[in-house]
Amino acid sequence: MVLMKNYAIALGFEGKLYDNLIKAWQILEKKMNIKYISTRRSEPHIDVIAGGIQNAEKLFKILKKIKIKKFKIKSPGLGILANNEPNLYIRWEQSDELLKIVNLINKRTSYLFHKIEKFTTNSLWIPRTTVAWKDLNYYDLNLIFHKVNFLFTNHYAVINYIYLIDYTKTEIITHKIRLK
Repeated sequence: MVLMKNYAIALGFEGKLYDNLIKAWQILEKKMNIKYISTRRSEPHIDVIAGGIQNAEKLFKILKKIKIKKFKIKSPGLGILANNEPNLYIRWEQSDELLKIVNLINKRTSYLFHKIEKFTTNSLWIPRTTVAWKDLNYYDLNLIFHKVNFLFTNHYAVINYIYLIDYTKTEIITHKIRLK
């Protein structure tokens, strides 16, 4: 029997916003002990599709064949998904270019996923990068906003990686493809 693991295909970025996100994670951990995401994430990223798969190598081979050039993406700032466990995240603009790439990746790879996570299905997917979740609570939001207010402005980032991330236990990038 082949063991199924949980994987995500994600888009990675670099630049000032990447650096600011790492800085925000450090501030939240040091000042408020909010570290669930920062200690589980291998790199800031935008999930495209996630779920259970049996053959990560086959998935990686398909990803290597997809021709995607690096591109610029815009963020208007932070957002909150309000649930029992609030999710603080960087919002990303749903540009035509981003949606085209997400649809291409989904079209070429979704058949390999035995169970797709609901937050990455087309009807629920929003481009976001999680800043804090699980150990975040509503009472601390005002203080958090004060400490990481540098994330509130418009930002740009260049999407220059596709990651294959094993998130069975923690998020470990198993494969990294640099876009040209």
